[in-house]
Amino acid sequence: MLASPIAQAQGHIKGVLIDAETKDPLPFATVFLSNTTFGSVTDLKGVFNLTNIPTGEYELVVSFLGYQTVQRQVLIEKGKLLQLELIMTPELIDLKENLVEDKRDKSWYANLKIFENYFLGSSINSKNSKILNSEVLIMDDQTKPGYLLVSAKEPIIIENPNLGYQISFVLQSFECNPKEERWSYFGFPYFEEMEVPARRVSRVSKNRDRAYFGSMTHFLQAVYQDKLEAEGFEVFLVNRVRGEDQLYREVVSDVKVITSDMFLRDEKGKAYFHYRKPIFIRYNRETEETAFSMRYSEARSPFQITKFILLVQRIRLEQDGRYFPASGIYTEGYMAWERVADLMPFGYVPMGETTLQIKSPENINFQGF
Repeated sequence: MLASPIAQAQGHIKGVLIDAETKDPLPFATVFLSNTTFGSVTDLKGVFNLTNIPTGEYELVVSFLGYQTVQRQVLIEKGKLLQLELIMTPELIDLKENLVEDKRDKSWYANLKIFENYFLGSSINSKNSKILNSEVLIMDDQTKPGYLLVSAKEPIIIENPNLGYQISFVLQSFECNPKEERWSYFGFPYFEEMEVPARRVSRVSKNRDRAYFGSMTHFLQAVYQDKLEAEGFEVFLVNRVRGEDQLYREVVSDVKVITSDMFLRDEKGKAYFHYRKPIFIRYNRETEETAFSMRYSEARSPFQITKFILLVQRIRLEQDGRYFPASGIYTEGYMAWERVADLMPFGYVPMGETTLQIKSPENINFQGF
């Protein structure tokens, strides 16, 4: 391992996977906690074990070819074993998918390039990242005019040598409009360590730190621990100004937003981000990548700026940066530009300088609304 695990209370999951129709156990299915390195494959009896999981709430995901993906929120408690029986339902055959899945013409390969650009991104890390099983992708550029819709028959396997991970990504939805440069995707990644030669360990560790620092995970951890400034973040309200062309644009205002405006705990100690106004997050300790500034900025900025909008009343935060619901945040700018090739698993502990300390829940002083 290239980073130390988070030291805190742990729990375990043991479960069995069963076919909904035959009631037979399902072997060789992939079971994992989304956005983490905790995963396993069911044995011949359909049994799986996930051990030494830090306490907290997670998205448990089960993927198996020919079956509908199972997704369940689970709570890991200190020293406790969570036992589950999960039922998988066979997936109905989509005749429309059958019509398009075997097409591997020039159009398909052109759409693959578009998908890779919007899914993996265009950062330094994306340049060396590779989808190993592109044959599982189903490209649909007919159903919604101007849009490319992509689904996958199996988890997408991504090799990311810069960060030293192989990612299995269970894609739930993807669509983009290349002409308008609009895109959205949603899914569940599972991270596995790649074998990294000794000569590259230091470089991969530095790459991981760079991917972590300034990320959404880093930001939410800083909010959780009230260490925005110490971690290099500043938050400002969004200001709309009208230019000489009479068009409005959004700029960073002079009004700062502090942690107490955005964050609260309830009487049970659960933590929430609840600020509903659009904000700009500025990370001051890294410059923009050249590829970003060439595409979106007049000059390379000494810091990274992201527009952040909460799409729900509030999201619940975990101490390592996880949040629920996962679809509760909308971003534009730098964090939106960094995509799957820049993802880091929850629980990553940076090797570089940070003031954040992940604490066990019993060591936190809770305050009410």
